[in-house]
Amino acid sequence: MKAINIVNFKLQRLLTALLMSAALLFFGSAAQILAHGGEDHGDEKAKVATTEKGTVSHTVRLGDLEIMLKHQTLTPDTATIARLFTTKFETNEAFAAVNPAIEIESANGIITPATVEKTDNTGSFNVKIPALLQGTYTLRAKINYNGETDTATFSGVEVAPPSAETTGSGASWLNTALIYLVGAVVLGLFGVLFYFVRRMANENQIGKEAVSV
Repeated sequence: MKAINIVNFKLQRLLTALLMSAALLFFGSAAQILAHGGEDHGDEKAKVATTEKGTVSHTVRLGDLEIMLKHQTLTPDTATIARLFTTKFETNEAFAAVNPAIEIESANGIITPATVEKTDNTGSFNVKIPALLQGTYTLRAKINYNGETDTATFSGVEVAPPSAETTGSGASWLNTALIYLVGAVVLGLFGVLFYFVRRMANENQIGKEAVSV
């Protein structure tokens, strides 16, 4: 009887260790998949965000202002209308007293100007990005305000075929599937542990009844 109890105890320890390892794997993998590392939140480098619908936003602080450029995913040989927003950094109020100009520089140094037009909304401008070849570009927004000119730089702007967008969607789907798979493994181990605990409890009960008889 004592030997059975020792075996049951060791089995419980083994199952508990497996369960804890699986839980750590699940939460560690989920945290790594869902984390958004590598962002620079300083004033020098623009922050970039892309929505599921393919809207890309570049945001950077420029002195007392915050400059945001939003556009759809850029594809080769296709002109695009973007939006430029200027707001006060501290209060997020729209700031209209600016005269922006935007230029686009290719990897080989060719500079192409973009057309900027005011809208009826304060601090909002339409930007006509001309058709560009496939590649990586740098957009510079020169902002003239308070008698000075500062430049907001948005680097690493990609112009790529639409098929490139599906890569991100596929990776997102794969990450989600991985989370569900690991979660299913954890739940399965919970079930196995529960089964063996119930089984050992029943065996102990039967053993006690046999001894009493």
